[in-house]
Amino acid sequence: MAKIIVEVCAGTYCTMLGSMDIIDAIASLTEIRHEHDPECEIEVKAIPCPGLCEQGRRAPLVIVNGTPIFQADSETVMAMILDQAKCGGSR
Repeated sequence: MAKIIVEVCAGTYCTMLGSMDIIDAIASLTEIRHEHDPECEIEVKAIPCPGLCEQGRRAPLVIVNGTPIFQADSETVMAMILDQAKCGGSR
């Protein structure tokens, strides 16, 4: 079973710049993916700030299977998740 781990920063800057909206968007994607491909598991978790966004200049931060996405938005994150799912994605 492919497993995609999505870590969304829940630090102050990232939250102010929409990281919680990204979590909501991924949740809806997870429901749709489960209906169409139950073999692909997407685990989404809010994480404490890992300090990678240079004091908010590169926020919000999302990490998909170890790959950071700086200044992330829902569309970019979901595209990466779908790409990982298509390729069997898990590390």
